[in-house]
Amino acid sequence: MKKVKICCFTVSYTHACIIANNFINKELKNVKVIYMNEKSEEAKLKNIVSKFYKKMDDSIFYTEWLNEKITNDYNHEEFVFVVNGKEEFVNRVNKYIDINESRGYIINCYNIFDIQESTKSIISKHDYYINTTGLVKKEYLNL
Repeated sequence: MKKVKICCFTVSYTHACIIANNFINKELKNVKVIYMNEKSEEAKLKNIVSKFYKKMDDSIFYTEWLNEKITNDYNHEEFVFVVNGKEEFVNRVNKYIDINESRGYIINCYNIFDIQESTKSIISKHDYYINTTGLVKKEYLNL
């Protein structure tokens, strides 16, 4: 399986976690989740997961940057990379993930207040778009 790229636009880290975790919790099984956020908000993430996504608790990792040891130690696992932050940060992380050999999903959560590109352009570079209601195929978006 290749990496499947999904994007969303969020107003805060909490919003990004809720959108990503709703999708992961509902649609994916047996994945390891790696959260990469531009700002350190590990306590907030742990609080959200333990309160609302109890079954995800044992399959998440938190990092502010991709931890080489995690992907090497679990090289037969399917990963979900949840990347949240400004457009520049998301793009930088994606360049690294693209050359990394792990497989799975990349959920790019763009801070809506800090995008330079149009939302249409960003969505066109991804396989899918998600929002609070769930997964939306690009073909069905009225862009």
